[in-house]
Amino acid sequence: MHITFLAPCKDLSGGIKVIATYGNKLVERGHTVTIVYPQSTQPLKRRIKRGMIKFVKQQQDHLDRFKGQLLAVKEFNNRTIPDGDVLIATAWETAEWAKGLSNSKGRKVYFIQGHEVWNGQQERVYDTLQLPFKKITISTWLQELLTDISGDEDISMISNASDFKINPQDDSQVKRKYDIGMTFSSISNKGSNLGLQAIRQIAKTYPGLKFVLFGTEAPSEDLPLNTTVFVKPSQKKIGAIYESTRIWLSTSYEEGFCLPCLEAMSSGSVVISTDNKGVRDIVDHKKNGMITKTGSSNALVEKIALLLEHPEEMKRLQSAGFKKSETFSWDDSTTRMEAIFSEICKQEQAA
Repeated sequence: MHITFLAPCKDLSGGIKVIATYGNKLVERGHTVTIVYPQSTQPLKRRIKRGMIKFVKQQQDHLDRFKGQLLAVKEFNNRTIPDGDVLIATAWETAEWAKGLSNSKGRKVYFIQGHEVWNGQQERVYDTLQLPFKKITISTWLQELLTDISGDEDISMISNASDFKINPQDDSQVKRKYDIGMTFSSISNKGSNLGLQAIRQIAKTYPGLKFVLFGTEAPSEDLPLNTTVFVKPSQKKIGAIYESTRIWLSTSYEEGFCLPCLEAMSSGSVVISTDNKGVRDIVDHKKNGMITKTGSSNALVEKIALLLEHPEEMKRLQSAGFKKSETFSWDDSTTRMEAIFSEICKQEQAA
């Protein structure tokens, strides 16, 4: 099949990582895959300068690792988008772009990775959910929500998976030099301020703890002295960070899926997460991790202290979390997505 993904941007976000991962998996299976994204509006000199900086620092965003055709365009129209069998919108803006494209661009699919109303565009977002596209989403709560909003009873759910995995037999040899880790973002919905508050609070009670953060930016707030911050680390480094951390915090108010929680669990970290909805498919409270109410740093501190004081409980949750993580597979998810694409192409031919 000739498959085209319409990406809203080119960056290090989790949603773009998922798009690139599926693109690579489909390329490996012999499909022709193109990912199209908006060309930067920055002046040419600045783009060249940024490219040189990325090269020198060996920085890559997720689309840089895509093995198929990567296409930057100024406008999304019938001249710039290649013909194909399947055309996949991956965000509400891209669904608007796809709406007016010719059927020659492919059978239209809407791959929905979140409840994208945080930027005040709810009416436009909800309008895209009424489009007659085949809809695929990534978690149970999103599937139920999108069904209610759109009235579409045929929304498929395909879970994400993890790129990172330890060998549990070797875990005793893994040196977990960090006690608590989390991703950092200045986006308010991510709730990183809650995680930072929790870190500062727990550090007062347990002054010997070591903390680690990573993200596309560094926090400006004061942090405990024994805190390590990585800005735009490589995927290899991210895997090493997970493997080096005992407890992983997730602080968001809402997530489509919460990929970092799964990545941490598959790396042997114990997850403490706010109830961001997306995490419900991953963490079963007190069975393979901990879930707290959103918006409370005190709740996070309480769960951290419980694990620190009960190492046997930490070990039990670590083992159960890893077993849960093994139920998620990129290969299995790609097979499901591939089957959906094949089916809608057959329906198009039959029509």
